[in-house]
Amino acid sequence: MITSLEFVGPQRLPNGSIMRSRVFRPRSGLPLAAACVVANGVREQLSTLLAAELDVELIEPAIPGADQRRILVAGATILRVRGRVCDGFVIIRPADARRLVALAFGEAERPERDPLSEIERTTLDRIVAALVPLCNSLCGTLGPSMRENNERAACDMETYFEVRTAHPARVAVGFGLACDPCEEIGERLSLEVLRDVELAGVVEFGAGRVGIPAFSRLDVGATLTLESSLGAPGTLRFGDVVFARGACGIADGRSAIVLDGSSAVA
Repeated sequence: MITSLEFVGPQRLPNGSIMRSRVFRPRSGLPLAAACVVANGVREQLSTLLAAELDVELIEPAIPGADQRRILVAGATILRVRGRVCDGFVIIRPADARRLVALAFGEAERPERDPLSEIERTTLDRIVAALVPLCNSLCGTLGPSMRENNERAACDMETYFEVRTAHPARVAVGFGLACDPCEEIGERLSLEVLRDVELAGVVEFGAGRVGIPAFSRLDVGATLTLESSLGAPGTLRFGDVVFARGACGIADGRSAIVLDGSSAVA
């Protein structure tokens, strides 16, 4: 399970201070790249079917709670797609269904009070069916698709994301998965893979602090007093990591450090 840390709205404490409580929410393991492939497919399919240039935006994958899933699918037209990896869902909510039908017939808007006619319902079904192949990148090899009961879809769906058109009308197409993909963890890197990588090491053999007034008066010939005592061991660093300590000196005409095994960091 992947979780992300979030902070809820601020609350005022009895002592007058304000604090945001932390919560951990489940985060979808569905790669954003896979959802982007679907979003691009929605743009191409709807642009072709509706004979209109459409821009789309992606609402990233999430794992909604049980109540949220029921709200997402309430009254929606849902197709369940059987897939080799898992089942997928294509979801069109009522308001979005009316907008799709209106676009298909060249209308600006379809009144909410008017139910869809038989030909309009058939048109909507054909549009939704054209979006089903897009589930291939989510569910693997696809099998048959069928209309799904809203309550069953809310129960079985785990992962959800939306693709929304931005022009000429706002239409949301929801996609769901019956299971969230497992987090992919790559193999550990071996030393053989890293043998050509070079690390920049720095030896620090003296350190100290200087105040701003004294710093502003620094000039050639000034003497700085270091906090490190004379003869103290030097520190070998790689980036911000202290790797080892040892005695500093010269070897073959070059600056060197002799590592003290007792203080080396594993």
